Amino acid sequence: MRNLFVILLLLSCTSSLFAQEDRFSNVIQTRGKDVYLKDNSALNVAYTMVDGKVKPIKKIKNFATSIVGKVYAVENDIYNFKKNTYIVLKGSGETILLKEDDAPLYLSSFISKTYWQEKYDSYRNDYVYLNFKNYSQVHSTRATVEYDDLSHIEWRGLEISDDGALYYMCEYNGAIPLEKFKVTSKFFENNKDDFFIKKDDIQPYIDKYNARLAKEKREKEIADSIENSKIRLAKALDEATFEDGDRTINVYKGDTLAIFSYDSAEEKFVARYHYGNLLFKPEKLEFLDTKTTTTEGRYSWERKTVFTSENAEFLKMKGEEGKEQRFIVAADYDDEQTKIWLGELKTAIDNYRKDVAYKKKNQIFITGIGYDYDSNEYSSRFGMYFDVYNCFSKTVKYVEFTMVNYNAVGDVQRDDIGRSSRTVRGIGPIEPGEGGRYSWDDIFWDDRNIIDKTRLTNVKFIFKDGTTKVFHGYSNIKKHMTSDAWGSQ
Repeated sequence: MRNLFVILLLLSCTSSLFAQEDRFSNVIQTRGKDVYLKDNSALNVAYTMVDGKVKPIKKIKNFATSIVGKVYAVENDIYNFKKNTYIVLKGSGETILLKEDDAPLYLSSFISKTYWQEKYDSYRNDYVYLNFKNYSQVHSTRATVEYDDLSHIEWRGLEISDDGALYYMCEYNGAIPLEKFKVTSKFFENNKDDFFIKKDDIQPYIDKYNARLAKEKREKEIADSIENSKIRLAKALDEATFEDGDRTINVYKGDTLAIFSYDSAEEKFVARYHYGNLLFKPEKLEFLDTKTTTTEGRYSWERKTVFTSENAEFLKMKGEEGKEQRFIVAADYDDEQTKIWLGELKTAIDNYRKDVAYKKKNQIFITGIGYDYDSNEYSSRFGMYFDVYNCFSKTVKYVEFTMVNYNAVGDVQRDDIGRSSRTVRGIGPIEPGEGGRYSWDDIFWDDRNIIDKTRLTNVKFIFKDGTTKVFHGYSNIKKHMTSDAWGSQ
């Protein structure tokens, strides 16, 4: 218990000493200081100069009857008059003399303004930031925030009181001071390093701020990277042809394009297609994410349809930013799609070559055959069409087709005007490896509807060099048709 009592006594003495730092224990300490008078007790022993003589203030008419709350500067030199020594207090338009011997009667009324001014001056030069997150009671939402947690403050003056001093401060909005607020000296001493931050101690706040910025920048980069890595696809609304160096790129209606940028100067989207970068006007594309919104009006002409695409707006907003990454993604997509397309094209070419080789080897010269009805009111009249392929090595000049009619029991059947067969001639030329269609209307009339089918019985090719080649009989001619030329015939 004795040790605890000693500790408490020391704490009490320390607190008392701190509380008295702005007080004076002897009159000599006041010299050269600014003092604040907290009450009027000094008036009872105060003097002033009248016509070179020292006279008590109380006996002088028209002298201020109150000195409480005023600040006076104590001169370094003392004043001697009739064996008495006085300290001299200079105020605003007034001079007060106090005997040194009377110090016990007035010294307790003095508070050292100099002490608080020195404190104030040292603080205002060092503590220039407010941690408003810890001391939000005085923070203005209009204040400029620095390093996330801090706002810049300025010291705007002090006021002395019986309990110490009041410090006036304000936050700043850019270069404009905001409303003043005040804190007591006691509060400031107890909390200054939590609420009020020295300019030399802001590095941790700067580090934290920079770390946040770096983290947000990285998160944004990651988010942008993810966003840029999305495939943005659109369909071509029309056919178009582009020259890319020494090759031509054909785009067909409905082709899917990988869009990776927007050229604001050209006001066109940039697409990657078949290893080329192609420019398209916005109205020539429809992005796959396009949404349609229709608003109804009172009248039909007030109806409005709006097409919106987040992908299109994103590319317009980004422009050149992130273009390289989007190009890589679009190019990768186009590479794969073009490889598929080239593979399909190669397969089609291979199949075509095989088909050509097959047709040449087997002399396939009819790839399509069918009835050709005219469009007039005589629906009983009909003709024939033939799709011919030149499987020979010579140019075909003419092709002659001979057709015979048959009824349902397989006998040769005449039409309404007595014709059971007809021969027609198609005019060329048809070059080797090429083809064409021949068609004739009204070859036969069948009002009685007794003709069941019409078959080719003779095909004669007349070549440009004057030579001919003839194929006789339906069974033989059928061998020279493609399997899908004519279904059941």
